[in-house]
Amino acid sequence: MAQLRGKRILVTGGAGFIGFHLCQKLSDFTPNLTIYDNLSSGTLKNVTDLAKVNFVKGDILDLTKLYSQEKADLIFHLAAQVVVPYSMENPIEDFETNARGTLNVLEKARKDDAKLVFASSAAVYGNPNQLPTSEDYGFHPFSCYGLSKVVGEEYCGMYANQYGLDVTVLRFANVYGSRCHGVIHDFLDKISKNPSKLEIIGTGMQTRDFVHVSDVTEALILAASNESANGETYNIGFGKTTAIIDLAKMMLKILNLQDKTVITTTNVSWQGDIDKIWFDITKAKKELKWNPKVSLEDNIKDIIAEGKLTK
Repeated sequence: MAQLRGKRILVTGGAGFIGFHLCQKLSDFTPNLTIYDNLSSGTLKNVTDLAKVNFVKGDILDLTKLYSQEKADLIFHLAAQVVVPYSMENPIEDFETNARGTLNVLEKARKDDAKLVFASSAAVYGNPNQLPTSEDYGFHPFSCYGLSKVVGEEYCGMYANQYGLDVTVLRFANVYGSRCHGVIHDFLDKISKNPSKLEIIGTGMQTRDFVHVSDVTEALILAASNESANGETYNIGFGKTTAIIDLAKMMLKILNLQDKTVITTTNVSWQGDIDKIWFDITKAKKELKWNPKVSLEDNIKDIIAEGKLTK
């Protein structure tokens, strides 16, 4: 990771959940760290809580502002519209942010001759019939969000092949941890409002591969530091799948509410929801020398404690 020392690094979406944790680590390597974020989903607190970063409030769709930023040696492209239901209701906006926005950032990288690490998603696989799912499974998006990420990946491949740009794609499973929004924090919010009932959207049998943000941050830095990762795509998950109903039961047990809270399900999920996510992470382990260290069971107590809901 010494390769990152002193580099000029730009992080789009750096005021978001993953961006905060990544920039916290990157600030140890370089004083030349810039967060570029429009704060549509990121927060100013995630910026002000970081030392030694330059913050620019800007949109990746604003070409003039994006291209006017200082020349970068390395770009982490995390900025995205990531809400699946929103993508189904607003497919044009989703496309603009995730597809056109990624193209704009690739052009910035090409102009700067910078390496780019692109944050993609399990959504590109849709509902795979190969479990665990490896990187060579192919694209089968089930939502507009997944499709817009496919387009972003394809542009990354085009820029690598046609312009010789150094690009690495990381496909994230379900990232969780401090400052995150998602099913874990949704459950905590519901329980805090009504401890007698916990409603699960869908059947509860849908499964997810939960990977901690600290492990994701390490993968991002390894991908950026490793020249052999150029032109490659990696699954970043824990390599294990957990049913949502089992997650709910685990959380209720930790809270000592297993005999007091009734779990219900809507049996109908949102449009574009995926049934199962379970990554084969063999390639990342072998080529990036990356191994996820934080299990869901080990960390869930810390997340609950942070939410101040422990009994």
